[in-house]
Amino acid sequence: MHPFEPATPGARRIAVVCDYALDYLGGAQTALIEQVAALTAAGADVVVVAPSSGPAASRAGLGEGVTYVQVPARWVLPGLELPVIRNSARLRRRLAAVFTEHRIDVVQLHSEFGVAAGATSVAADLGLPVVHTVHTFFWQTSLRPQPLIAALVRAFHRGITGWRPTRAGLADRAADSALRNMTLGVARRADQVVSPSAHQAERLRAAGLDRVAVVPNTVTASGPAAQALDRVEDPMRIIWIGRCEPEKRILPFVRALAAAQRRLGRGRLHGVVVGDGSQLAEARQIAADAEIDFLGRQHRDRIPGLLAGAHLVALTSYGFDNQPMTVVEAVTAGRGVLYCDPALSEGLAGPGIQVPPDEAELSAALVDLVEHPGRALAASRATEQARAEFTPQTHARRMFELYDAATGRVRPDRAPEAEALPH
Repeated sequence: MHPFEPATPGARRIAVVCDYALDYLGGAQTALIEQVAALTAAGADVVVVAPSSGPAASRAGLGEGVTYVQVPARWVLPGLELPVIRNSARLRRRLAAVFTEHRIDVVQLHSEFGVAAGATSVAADLGLPVVHTVHTFFWQTSLRPQPLIAALVRAFHRGITGWRPTRAGLADRAADSALRNMTLGVARRADQVVSPSAHQAERLRAAGLDRVAVVPNTVTASGPAAQALDRVEDPMRIIWIGRCEPEKRILPFVRALAAAQRRLGRGRLHGVVVGDGSQLAEARQIAADAEIDFLGRQHRDRIPGLLAGAHLVALTSYGFDNQPMTVVEAVTAGRGVLYCDPALSEGLAGPGIQVPPDEAELSAALVDLVEHPGRALAASRATEQARAEFTPQTHARRMFELYDAATGRVRPDRAPEAEALPH
């Protein structure tokens, strides 16, 4: 048995690959870091490849015992904070050396850009299976004109991956379809696709993928032990956690919350917003003298404590999220989730309280919750059963099963066209 050979059968030397900066606030990064923690706790030897510096990756929460390899980006895409790294011959040589040195069994992707493409190409050369976790198949943009944006998206993605773009009809608007084809192009080359949610898995299968498994995200509890609420005293505290960006609908939440507070009177309902982003300043202005605390970005270790101090967690996105880490964190902390998107399901049967996305109706729902707090208590109690779905042990076991299966069925047709690979 060589030094990294696992005591139990199956792939246990895993290269986790991501194009995103690990220290940028986002669900994909949080899901990756929590997955790595779950896999290493279960005995896997994990190498993480990403653009962040080593100290930045450590600050983001990447734990000890994980080998970290930085692939620096020359520039970052403005607005999206996306490090841009091409699938170049130099990158592939670096990845091949890393995969060989650490005797990698499986390549686990968490993104759809140049580093992911390079890792897929190298895996094909080395005969390694590729597992691709899709964090969103619901890319969207309001930028216009849509046909021009679509052409730019295709050109950008081809430029950094070296692959011809797929052109499946995945959305009504041209640019949205082009964005989603970025994900499809990478997923088609994987031996196994993972979706953290059932509703996204259905969309991926409808796009022609036949190797899609549903494995919910996980979270490692690092704060106080989860306890269900036994009472709700005024003020009811509702916490919103995420990127303050249009797709997360932070502004409708703040407006609805402020309106509910005006109807209820002071001291009945309190809001907490955790996160940063382009709409944070506007959210603060809208709030004015409303009873809302804006805490900005917080280290992940503080989140369990903040959740414990709230009665409910608000998730106000609609038609964008896959399986939000906010739900996993809330349920693990014993708190119910107020949510708008009826497509979401994992962890919400019991702990979830569905409310309308319309601002006026959302505001009325908040008033009703304050006046009838029993719903928040029932949602909290329901988390005791629901949280089993998100434990690190459950997540690691399911991923190991997929890795084992993928190791036995590496697809010979997933290598990209040789002529398309950049130098």
